[in-house]
Amino acid sequence: MKRTLFVYAISVTAALTFCRTAAQAQTASFLNVNPDPISMSLAGTEAVLEANAFSIWNNTAATALDGERFQVGAAYSLWQPSFSSNSNIAVAGYGRIAKFMTISAGFKYFSHQPYEVSGTEPGMVSGTFTPVEMQAVVGLGFKILPILSLSANVGYVHSDIGGPKKGGAVSADFGALLDLKFLRVGLTASNIGSRIDYGGASSYGLPANIKLGAGTIQRFGSEDKHAVAVNLQGGMTFENPAFFAALGAQYCFNDFIRVAAGYHYGDPDKMVIGSYASVGAGVKLLGISLDLAYLIGLTPDSPLSNTFSVGVSYAF
Repeated sequence: MKRTLFVYAISVTAALTFCRTAAQAQTASFLNVNPDPISMSLAGTEAVLEANAFSIWNNTAATALDGERFQVGAAYSLWQPSFSSNSNIAVAGYGRIAKFMTISAGFKYFSHQPYEVSGTEPGMVSGTFTPVEMQAVVGLGFKILPILSLSANVGYVHSDIGGPKKGGAVSADFGALLDLKFLRVGLTASNIGSRIDYGGASSYGLPANIKLGAGTIQRFGSEDKHAVAVNLQGGMTFENPAFFAALGAQYCFNDFIRVAAGYHYGDPDKMVIGSYASVGAGVKLLGISLDLAYLIGLTPDSPLSNTFSVGVSYAF
C-alpha cells in the first residue's frame, strides 16, 4: 500500500511539473505543430495555401474552392530533435460531397520523450513514462461565392502526461478564404475551445490563435508551366499574447516539381515556436505527391534546428 501511494505521489508531482512547464509555453502546444510538410516548407503561411490533404490544419476553407474531388495523405515529423526529439504522426484528407461543400478529417499523434518514474526509495527508478498527446478533428468547407469560402472544424484533444488523470478538451477552428486569382486572402481562428483539466487545482487553456494571410501565384512561360507563389502571414496568440509573422515563397514547374523556402518570426519567450528559416521540396506524379520540409534555427542553440517533415499524399 505504501509503495502504491509513494509511486502515485511521484506520478502526481511529475504530472503537475509537466503541466506547469506546458502552461508556461501554452498547454497542448502540439496543436501549433502543423504536420503538413508543404506548410512547414513555407514557414507556416497556411492561411492562404492551396488545398492539399492536410488542409484541415491549414485553412479548411481552401478545400471548398479546390478543383480536386478527393485528397488523402500521411506525414511524419521529427520535431526539435536536438532539444526534445518529439515525433508527430498524422493522417488526413478531404472529399467533395456537393458542388458547394467538402468534408475533411484528420488525426494527429504527438509523442514526447520519456521521463523516469521514481521508485519507493530516493534514487530508485521504477520505470519510464512517455507523454502522448492526440487530436482528432473533422470539418466542413462551404463555397459561399465563386471567390469566397468558409469553414468550421470541431475536434477532441487528448493529453496524457502521466499522473492520476488524463486531460481532454473540445476544440474548434474557423476559416475564410477569398480567391481573386491574382490575390488570395485567408483568415483563420484556431484552437478555440474548452480548458484542459489534469485533475489538479487548475485548468489550462488551449493555444488559441488568429492568422491573417495574403498570397499571390504568378504563372508564366509556355503553357504556364512555370509558377511562382509568395505568401505573407501575421498572427496573434490569445492565451499568452504574442505576435508572429511569416513569409514563404515557392517555385513549381509543370505541376511536377516544386521548391520552397520561408522565414518565420516568433518570440521564443512567449511562444512554443520561435524564429526559424525553412526549405522544402516536392514532386508529384500521377496524382501521388511526395513532400519534404526542413527547418533551420536562427541561433546556435535553437531547439528548432534540424526539425524535418516528410509526407505522401494522393489526389484525384
